[in-house]
Amino acid sequence: MCPACCVNMHTPAKKRSPPPFLPPLSRHNALLPARAEHATLPTFRAGALNVLTLVMAIDLAEAVEFADLMRASGEHAREQGARQTLAAAETLLRELHAALTGNRTPLQPDQRAQADSLLPTLLELARRLDASQPQQALFAMVLAQALAASLLHQAKQVLQQEAARSGFFSSNKSKIDACADCLACAIEVLRSHALGYSNLPHGFWQDCHRLYRYLLDGGWENKIAAGKHDTLGALYRQLLLLGVAASNRLDPVRIECLVQLVREGGKHALLLPLASAVDANGFIVDLERDAAPRHSSIRGKPGPEHAQLLLGVHRVLQSWEEKSQTTPQLDAAAQLEQQLILKLRQELVYPPQRRYLRLHSKNEEFVQLHATLDHCWQALQAASDNTPPVAHMQVCNMSASGYLLRGQLPTMPLRSGELVLIRRPGRDPFLGVVRWINRQSPCGDTECGIEIVGKNPEAIQVKPVVTHATEPAQNAIRLAANARLNPQDVLVMYGKPYQALRQFEIHQPQGVLPVKATRLLLQTAYYQLINVRAERH
Repeated sequence: MCPACCVNMHTPAKKRSPPPFLPPLSRHNALLPARAEHATLPTFRAGALNVLTLVMAIDLAEAVEFADLMRASGEHAREQGARQTLAAAETLLRELHAALTGNRTPLQPDQRAQADSLLPTLLELARRLDASQPQQALFAMVLAQALAASLLHQAKQVLQQEAARSGFFSSNKSKIDACADCLACAIEVLRSHALGYSNLPHGFWQDCHRLYRYLLDGGWENKIAAGKHDTLGALYRQLLLLGVAASNRLDPVRIECLVQLVREGGKHALLLPLASAVDANGFIVDLERDAAPRHSSIRGKPGPEHAQLLLGVHRVLQSWEEKSQTTPQLDAAAQLEQQLILKLRQELVYPPQRRYLRLHSKNEEFVQLHATLDHCWQALQAASDNTPPVAHMQVCNMSASGYLLRGQLPTMPLRSGELVLIRRPGRDPFLGVVRWINRQSPCGDTECGIEIVGKNPEAIQVKPVVTHATEPAQNAIRLAANARLNPQDVLVMYGKPYQALRQFEIHQPQGVLPVKATRLLLQTAYYQLINVRAERH
């Protein structure tokens, strides 16, 4: 990382004529960069550091609307502690929304402390309730996102107040602390939105880039704020690195693992002017756009040369590789981390490309969607008394491997790696796996990419042969052999029951069918798809 010179805020900078390619500095373009030279980062004109214009707006109305939907549903968390946490967070959310509506200060000191305390609790609650009560987990995530956005909004207000001070009452230390607080809050906003597969608020990235210009102009890139372990520049690079990872393709457990890896390895990322970068393989950061960095191999709208940086990740990958080699594979968490490192090493250097042509749907075609294995199993049971939740989704496009669907899923749990049953009018039902998700807003449309894994699914019950005699058979789904998709029958089961040549008993109306596992076809965070063949007697 290139060093940045420290600027004395008390000494007025000498007036300089702006470079020919920059407009004159004014109150509205006070954060425009000057010319970058060689391998140093762009420098910015001092003398107008008391102006910091940020554009991200905070809107809690949809989070309140989602809370109203949850109240109307009548469902509550089963654990008393979870109910108390959700109730406290909802009350705080409504107070903050009322304050914003009345143009009052959104966060009082006691509310700031309460939000700081509730945010990690809500994220942990969302993780814990993910399997047992997914709707309550989604509610906890929406509340966490709203509180994280409120904390960032408050931190920005403090920074703007500090930036407006000058002369005897100005302090570099308070500005550095305020910048660090903003960056830390921004990372939490990005983390909570990644865990909820949600779009970031409009203006989020633009404000982050403007904040970086501001601290770079002050010469504080290598400064460490009180109570922090990383420099301001390292915090910004962590933010960028977390933004380039395709977190909407990961399950929540792997997203949290990704955040931890970014916190540890983000400081090793390089940030250089794009024009002077020797190796152009990396991610382009456009400081004038409200967008996350994009890979250099992906074409984008060209921006001004002085406002484009290159984020290099090779040293980050090297640090992760060294950690992977020194960490023994003793538990599931270490194995999961090493698998994620291998995935990131591949995707950060060579981003995934489309393999099949997309055909856009000319007519408005809708399909029925059921999520989770239990709900799919119930939907396939003709005599089932329980009617599982169903969503009506629009088909946006399709390919040889799956569909892009869009629709409203206000209270239906949907995660990367989740199992879904899809029924098209006049077609056979098929089973799919969610590959990626993008939620526009808590109550808005959700887009998801579905990969087809089999047609004509059948609800069955399966029991491993080697197991306790009192253990009941578990719900599972069977996919008959298909010449195009699966040459052998497939069992879809919870957890990780696969072992080579392990024997299972399929309980069906015709009797018990013994089968043997031959291959692990697909592994997600929640299910295994196992190729099986019938046992010969």
